[in-house]
Amino acid sequence: MDQSPRRIVVGVDASDLGTGALSYALDLAVLYPHTEVHALRVIEPMVDPLVGAIPSTRDELDALKDLLHEAIQREIQQRGDLKVAAVVAHVAIGSPARSIADLAASLDADTVVVGTHGRRGFKRALLGSVAEEVVRITGCPVLVVRPKDHPVDSREPEIEPVCPECAKVREKSGGKELWCAHHLEHHPRAHVYHYDAPSTPTARPWGNG
Repeated sequence: MDQSPRRIVVGVDASDLGTGALSYALDLAVLYPHTEVHALRVIEPMVDPLVGAIPSTRDELDALKDLLHEAIQREIQQRGDLKVAAVVAHVAIGSPARSIADLAASLDADTVVVGTHGRRGFKRALLGSVAEEVVRITGCPVLVVRPKDHPVDSREPEIEPVCPECAKVREKSGGKELWCAHHLEHHPRAHVYHYDAPSTPTARPWGNG
């Protein structure tokens, strides 16, 4: 296993989606020794149509960092003994995607983890834009965490368990019989063909019948 130190940057927002990304980043971190996890919350500047951008106050940033610390502590407590080098909280003001990419660059991060709602079509274009931009502008591998939502019509049908009576028949016959009386109605007995090859091969001249 690779023993070199690693750094993971994870973007965390106020939703369960962000918490899921943090959980994924911590799960990934424990696979490698000496890994640092850097969690980042980004606040986008408020814009007033009359006065323009409204700067965030120090109190707002401190409150944001406190919320991030609480989320980190909850994740750590759920895991008990978390074997990572460090988990560091960061806050920033600006574009979420650009802030994540900038922190990854400044730390020379090995991996970035971000979340996405995973919706398709038009909604995906609106709600997945941050994750897509992070993938586009970040200079290291990006792991996009999304809720598991496989299309139902694409799933393989579940295999039904063996009928208990069929199982008894197979065990009793040593595998020679496969079906119980009920299922035998739907599974006709297979014909078994047996061929005995001659013990001494004989050659025939070409053209002789």
